[in-house]
Amino acid sequence: MAPPKTPKEFHQAVVGHRNRLQNLVTKPAAKRLKSIYDVAQAETVAKLRAQVRAGRGETFTAYQHRVALAQLRDGQMVMARKLAGGLTQQSKNAQEVSLSGLIGDVKKLSKKFTGAAVELPIEEASVFAGVIDKQRASLIKMHNVTSAKYAARVVTDVEKNLSLSLLSGETAGNAIDRVQDLLDNEWWQAERIVRTEMAYAFNVTQRDGLEESQEELPELMMRWEENCDEGGEPLDDRVAVDSIAMHGQVAEPGGVFTMPATAPFPDADGKMTVPSSLVGMSWEFPPNRPNDRSVLSPWMPDWGVPGWQWKGGRRVWLNR
Repeated sequence: MAPPKTPKEFHQAVVGHRNRLQNLVTKPAAKRLKSIYDVAQAETVAKLRAQVRAGRGETFTAYQHRVALAQLRDGQMVMARKLAGGLTQQSKNAQEVSLSGLIGDVKKLSKKFTGAAVELPIEEASVFAGVIDKQRASLIKMHNVTSAKYAARVVTDVEKNLSLSLLSGETAGNAIDRVQDLLDNEWWQAERIVRTEMAYAFNVTQRDGLEESQEELPELMMRWEENCDEGGEPLDDRVAVDSIAMHGQVAEPGGVFTMPATAPFPDADGKMTVPSSLVGMSWEFPPNRPNDRSVLSPWMPDWGVPGWQWKGGRRVWLNR
């Protein structure tokens, strides 16, 4: 049986909520992270060229190889620190946007569906700041760790390319050209980190804000939103079957969401069965994969918005 249709006003609120997250990874402030990456890698390549020019002869030598690797490691450490610093600034912005949006959504939807005007604890500046600060230390640590791991992967990839240059007798100039091409083509992995970690900061703060707001609204819960329409069908062919299966699931703030075995609609390939490796897995909030587009939204039973939980191998609707 197809799920009940989501009220248009709620769907529009979710679309606006998702757009707030999308804007965080496309607006100029986020694009500065790409500039940070480009400048750091350009400096690395420039230093590499200067080092190899100091060597003798045209052929890329074992000595130049050692010097280049040392310079590369130093350059990637600098890049990782700068990327982590940029992520730290952006994730705080993501938290503030998420929490401000939550306040607006709950007030607007409560007024629309129940006629009641509500005041939330997180509207107070001190509580708002406390929710933001709750995750800052863990977010900063995450940014530092992922940036360092990314830099280490880049070093490993470049080291393999330099080894090929050494074995094939390439010129020093061609060896560094090979390095530059690889660094230029590595941004997509850094961009994936940016998108995923901004989504993490955005959604963990949404979860924390909902948990804090339960003091005023005990029935307030969180709903898992995928890129689906008002009836729950996928809006494009990038929505996988496991995402369709998760859409509309609700949980208590602080609780978990569980992957069902089936989806109510097929994905672009006609699949309705979730891969067995994912069935039964749980998450506290999105993202549950790199580049995930899912978000949390506020939900209350008396808003008339469909919500379900996975129990005993089936969807149990809470307000059908």
